[in-house]
Formats: sequence, structure tokens, C-alpha cells
Amino acid sequence: MKAADDPIWKPGPWRTLLLPAVVFLAMPWVGLWAWRLERRTIREGRPLFSSEWAAAVRVGVRHPEKVRILTVEEVPMPGFAWMHRIAARWGFDRRHIGGLCLRYGILLRRDLAAQPIIMAHELVHTSQYERHGSLTGFLRAYLLQCLRHGYANSSLEREAVEKSTR
Repeated sequence: MKAADDPIWKPGPWRTLLLPAVVFLAMPWVGLWAWRLERRTIREGRPLFSSEWAAAVRVGVRHPEKVRILTVEEVPMPGFAWMHRIAARWGFDRRHIGGLCLRYGILLRRDLAAQPIIMAHELVHTSQYERHGSLTGFLRAYLLQCLRHGYANSSLEREAVEKSTR
């Protein structure tokens, strides 16, 4: 289903006025959650293997030496259960998330961690973080795009899909 066919993505004032306000208000909390999880991933994760390093360079990561990978049973998301239900309605269903990139910390679901396309996809997000210059700068842009246009139609997500499948 395309975002334009989905009633939740119909144009309206809530997408142009309310969503940016919600993202702006939530960013300090989301940013702190992301920063703490990135720090944990960097502390506990492993460095890139040589094939992953090559993929990082191919997709534009400037500092592959900083990247750390942590495998987890389920990729975490911030917030409470009711927030996860709302997020699932907007395309962020944690049960279907194979990986999460928080700048230089990449979390991969254990059953999918060996798939090179998922690794490359998350490495594209690392390069996007580097371009945006900060953890919260990227997260703000990413969340706004996903909420306005749908997860699959956001330009940052489309770039990650395109570059990871080359």
C-alpha cells in the first residue's frame, strides 16, 4: 500500500503543524534515550569485520573505525507499550525491525545479524548521521520524514534501501 492510499497519511494540518510540534517536544527525551543506547552499544559491541568495513566505505561511512555492532533478541524502542502501538500504526512495528542505527552504534536482531543487506542498510544510516552532524539532528529529520510521508516513503529510508541493495 502506498502512503497516499493509507488514510493515516492523507494531507491535513496535523501533519504540517502538530507532528513537527510533537517531534520538537519529544526530541530531548528521544535524544537522551538514543545517546544512552548508542553509548551502551559502543561499549558492549564488536568492531566491524573486514567485509562490513568494506560495505561501510562503499555506502559512504567516513569513520568505520567508530562503528560497533551489538546483536540483540529484540530491537528496543523508546517509550511505553501504548507508544509502541501508535508507532506500529505509523510503520514502526518493533516486531518487524531487524536493526537500529544510532550513529556509530548499530543494534541487529540476532536472527538477522548475518544478513549483509541489513548491515549495509544500517551503515547507510550511519553515513546519514555523519552528514547531519549530530545524533538528534538526524533523528529529528528522520522522524519528521517518516511521520509526514510514511516509513517506506521517507527520503532517508529510500536512500538506505537503494544503497544497501547495490
